[in-house]
Amino acid sequence: MKISEMIRKDRQKLSEMTGLSSKIRFLWDYYKAPIIAITLVLTIGLISVLNNIGRANVNLYVVLLNNDTIIRECDESIFNDTMSRRGIDMKKKTVNVNTELSVGIGSDEAADMETMQVLTALFSISDLDVYVAPREYFDYFAANNGFADLNVLMDKNLLAEYSADLYKYDETTANRPVQGIVLHKGSPLHKAGYYHGDVIIGVVKNAVHFDEAVTFLQQLLRDRN
Repeated sequence: MKISEMIRKDRQKLSEMTGLSSKIRFLWDYYKAPIIAITLVLTIGLISVLNNIGRANVNLYVVLLNNDTIIRECDESIFNDTMSRRGIDMKKKTVNVNTELSVGIGSDEAADMETMQVLTALFSISDLDVYVAPREYFDYFAANNGFADLNVLMDKNLLAEYSADLYKYDETTANRPVQGIVLHKGSPLHKAGYYHGDVIIGVVKNAVHFDEAVTFLQQLLRDRN
C-alpha cells in the first residue's frame, strides 16, 4: 500500500473517532516510533546547546542518578577537592555535577522514559564523563559498551584493592572489560551524603574529559581509606 493511501485511511479512521482520548491513543499507537525518534533528536540537540554554555570553565561532567540530595544536604565540595588533591588547579575550573536525574523511584512512567532519553542523549553526544547509578541503570548502558575498560586505564595496585568490587557486565564471558567499580557505604560519595546504598561508578567510553575522568575516579577510590 502506498504511503499516501495509508495516510488517507488513517485520516478517515481518525475523523470517525469520538473523544479526544481515543484519538490520542490512536495517534500514539500508530506513530509512537517516529514520535520517540524525533523527540530524542530534539533532546540531543537541546542538551548539546545547553552543555556548550560555559564549557570553557568545566573540566568534568558527572551524573549522579537516583542520588539522595532530595532528602539530605550533601557536600558538593567533594568533587573540586578530589581534583585538587591530584594537583589540578581548580581556581578557574569546576566540576559540573547533575543531581537532578532520577528514574524508577516513583510511578511516573512518562518521566522515567524522559529521563532515559536524556541519559541516552548524554551518552550519544559524549557530554558526560563520569556516571554513577544503581546497578539496574548502570547495566542499561554497560550492555551497549558505554564505559571505558578500567583494567587498562587505572593503577593495577589500586584495582587489586577493589578486586571484589570490579563491575563486569557479563561475568560469564572471559576477558570482559571492567566497566565500573561498585561503591559501598563508606565511599567518599556516601560520606558526602549522595548515596546510602550500593552504586556503580564508571568512566564514559567517549568522555569529553577522558583523562580528567580517569584521574577523578582513581583519586576517589584512593580517598576511601
